[in-house]
Amino acid sequence: MGRNGFTLLELLIVMAIGGILLTIAGVNWNNMQKKSAVETETKMIYADLMATRLDALYSKRARSVVLSSTQFSVYSSSLTSVNPQSRKTLRYPLKWKPASTTLTLSFDSGGLYTAGADLPLCVDPANNLTVSNLGAVDSLVVSAARIKIGKRSGDCDVSNIAEK
Repeated sequence: MGRNGFTLLELLIVMAIGGILLTIAGVNWNNMQKKSAVETETKMIYADLMATRLDALYSKRARSVVLSSTQFSVYSSSLTSVNPQSRKTLRYPLKWKPASTTLTLSFDSGGLYTAGADLPLCVDPANNLTVSNLGAVDSLVVSAARIKIGKRSGDCDVSNIAEK
């Protein structure tokens, strides 16, 4: 005698397999979204720093950027006690060495970063620099004449950032 349809057991097994696959897909989707957000924030900071540097070069006027762990403010001169030209809130905390609550990056009228040593800037989604994150790029190194984008391996230090 032929069977028409599925048994309850067969339907439950198919539903269980579907649930497992959906759970795996959900976890991977969340990881992919976090990875994308880290890369987007890093590239946004890079683009804004490059734009500020170029603006200083083309206008022949010093420009400043003030960073905190959650904000990025661009100033139209080296004077940072006035209202910023633009301000962005960062989704993930930003870290740098040596650590401080705020950091002022100054670009002179030639578009050069005026501090002496290279400065590492790291996006830290886990708020723990010892934890590796999924982003292909998550760090910047600001030097006198160049801003490099890269991937951090370990602490937020210039020697731990591989250029991409």
